[in-house]
Amino acid sequence: MSDQLPALRDENALITPDRWREHVLPRRGGLTPVPEATPQASICDEVRTNLSAARPIIDAVLDDPASNRGLVEAARAYLRGDLDPLGAAVVATVETVARQQSRFGTDADWADFLVAEHGVAFAACAFAELDGIWADCDTEMSKDKPRKVQHDGWWDTGYAHWATGPAGRRMRALLAAAGDDDHAEAVERLAEHRRKWLQRLVVCFLVPSWQDWVDECCAAPPKRGDWCADGAKLLWSSIETVEQIERLGDWARFGDGEHHQYGDGERHPSVIYTVIDGAGVAAAPALARSLNDATEAKDRRLLLEALGVLPSDEAFLLMGERLDQRNVLPAMAEMIERFPVRALRVLAELSVGTSKRARLAAGLLNAHLLARPDLAAEALPGLGDDVKAAIQAVEETRVAEAPASDVPKALLKGGTKGAPDWAAPTAMPQVLLKGRERALPAAATGHLIEALAKASPRREPGVGVKTALDALDPGSLAEFGWALFERWRICGESTRIGWALSQLYWTGDDETARRLGGMARSWPGQDGIKLPLNGLDVLAAIGTDVAVMQLHLVSEKARPKRLKKKALQLLDQVAEERGLTLEQLADRMVPDFGLDADGSMTLDYGPRRFVVGFDEQLKPQVTDDKGKIRKALPKPGAKDDQELAPAAYRAFTGLKKDVRTVAADQIRRMERAMSEQRRWEAREFQSLFVEHPLLWHIVKRLVWVHEEGGKATALRVAEDRTLADVHDEILTLPETGNVRIAHPLHLGETVGAWGEGFADYEILQPFQQLGRPIDAFTEEERGGNRLSRVEDITVSTGKVLGLERQGWVRGTPQDAGVQCWMTRDVPGGRTITLEVSPGFPVMSPGEWAEQTLGTVWITESPDSYWRDSQARFSELDEVTASELLLTLSTLAEPAQ
Repeated sequence: MSDQLPALRDENALITPDRWREHVLPRRGGLTPVPEATPQASICDEVRTNLSAARPIIDAVLDDPASNRGLVEAARAYLRGDLDPLGAAVVATVETVARQQSRFGTDADWADFLVAEHGVAFAACAFAELDGIWADCDTEMSKDKPRKVQHDGWWDTGYAHWATGPAGRRMRALLAAAGDDDHAEAVERLAEHRRKWLQRLVVCFLVPSWQDWVDECCAAPPKRGDWCADGAKLLWSSIETVEQIERLGDWARFGDGEHHQYGDGERHPSVIYTVIDGAGVAAAPALARSLNDATEAKDRRLLLEALGVLPSDEAFLLMGERLDQRNVLPAMAEMIERFPVRALRVLAELSVGTSKRARLAAGLLNAHLLARPDLAAEALPGLGDDVKAAIQAVEETRVAEAPASDVPKALLKGGTKGAPDWAAPTAMPQVLLKGRERALPAAATGHLIEALAKASPRREPGVGVKTALDALDPGSLAEFGWALFERWRICGESTRIGWALSQLYWTGDDETARRLGGMARSWPGQDGIKLPLNGLDVLAAIGTDVAVMQLHLVSEKARPKRLKKKALQLLDQVAEERGLTLEQLADRMVPDFGLDADGSMTLDYGPRRFVVGFDEQLKPQVTDDKGKIRKALPKPGAKDDQELAPAAYRAFTGLKKDVRTVAADQIRRMERAMSEQRRWEAREFQSLFVEHPLLWHIVKRLVWVHEEGGKATALRVAEDRTLADVHDEILTLPETGNVRIAHPLHLGETVGAWGEGFADYEILQPFQQLGRPIDAFTEEERGGNRLSRVEDITVSTGKVLGLERQGWVRGTPQDAGVQCWMTRDVPGGRTITLEVSPGFPVMSPGEWAEQTLGTVWITESPDSYWRDSQARFSELDEVTASELLLTLSTLAEPAQ
């Protein structure tokens, strides 16, 4: 980089790295100077020797009746001394295939030989014919086939081994270095060798300076089925203008050549660098589109490197818009160094907002300003008002660094490695000391990163580092830790699971746990699964109620089975450590979300206040200070307190998001507890439900039953948390005995009275309890082991799979990995089995849209063969029987 001041440097000049030169294919008038190229005498002598040695094979091929007559005549004419380019191409093909024992030989020596023997124009015409010829010369690959030479059908399908290999590159170099007269003659004669569409691309590749032909090929690119890596590479290596790229339409991206078994596609340095040499900044959109498709790290780095050298705001923006994608951050850092003034403009634009990309851009802008303190002062007068405002906003949010005397001693000096390049401290969120008035200096932040890199959930950091962590503000430390993890992922490091994930155990908080849980739940099954699996270990290590709740949500909702299985294993471990069952653990891990003891949250806007409660579905309800229910919480206004109101609004937004993740699960869990007749000790009922700030909103909308000594008492919990019976009389229950959610069958004749009481108080229930349908087996059904109520009814696959939320599981995979039944364990050690057809493929259970329901069986265990079962439906209690029949009737109901 020049010592010249950055604002005075020309940031619109395209300067490519010197190491590109060996890859750039030469073109007359290109950015890269054309190297001198003349035929090598020693190479020509070697070709003559090889040609003489191969003459018997060549004659045999030409004599073979299976050989194409036109090609044979052209080759014999050339061997007699006639200047026939097609004949030269035939001879070159046969000699090369015979010598290299491969019909895909692309010998660059023939380029030197033909130029030396017959001139560059003749050689170019011969090369325009080479890929239209196919030779079989009794090689190892085809020893049982006749010796022959024919026209190659690949001329029409898009393979060009000679043109895209060393031979084509050498011929292009010789043409580029030729004198003006020789080059003009070559162009004139090549006009007669443009019969097929791929041949036209070969000619463009050989003389890319003849842009009329390139325009013609771009205006009518081949059809999608014909387009292959060879044709694409030839065309990309010829393009020079933005108009040509735009004419390509959907083809204006660099493919990976996955359908091309003999090449590596367009994502190759020789192609990408040559495009930059020819088209310059016009290539930026094509490079960016290609990034959207590229998954391999080497491809992404190549495309990003190319995009990063382009001197335009468009290229910088295209890079910046992908800041939160893999591999982009390091490339962006190099682009900032290359174009420092442009970086001020574009980073300022990108840093506006609260998105992940905006936060990353703001961090880069902050680091840029700190690294070049002279830059802003020098360049600012020439920048727009929006840019100035964005720069000012970044500088104003910067917290003053603490003096050395206030920095924890363990962070004043550390090891020798410091922070890795992708975690530059000045580009990261600041870590604040407790009190949030001062921040760690950048050097101390680097020492913190180095210390975290040595720790893991199983290996504590040193005593000094632990003391240092206690001196930091927990909220800013958690944000810093998560930013460290995110940067590690997007810098392409996530293939190696290491300390950047483990450090979340030491830096994280409940919000970190929620983010890890959300990452695992949304993880697509086809992606590498090691990262979320290890993330579950960190959740288990954090071990807070919120972290355990996230493990539970993963076990219930994650798509990949490996994630669900591991989450359950970790939950088992946590439950065992706490001396609880999984169900008891689930009761204890519902967070209170910062709600008041009465189950509400007060939001202070300064001159006005709002109270948040919840309805029967745990959806937030906002009441203003006049007692009026509002549809939504209003955004802070000009008359509101400028600190209190935004903080309150953020708190409400976070509350909505958090409760939404658990609401449906908790309601469903309560309904299952009712149908499965689960009981809690009276003390547990009081502490886990009645006194819980969130679950209380469900508890008060249900009827419960207290049981002790053979006596059952139905009750509800009133608004003041006292207990009442069906006549609304206050109840006082002992702290002993058990409590369960009442099923209508438990309430007998009082169910109607309970319903009337709830209606009088306008109490809406979270699920059907008092109005729940009741059913029973017929006498015939009670005495058997099968039900035919839903046989031959067709329902959606999604509806059947929805049974999993009620505790049903898919059966053992059968032929072709298809699961053809679902089972559920019921009290008494019995199992219910529902047959379905065609079933659920293990890897894609929703592949078939519909399922036809079959017979329902009761068996002694999940492993019993149900057709021989000795169990009978009469063994089920009346609640279990009613709930089974309700499930089946609901499943069979027609879609509304």
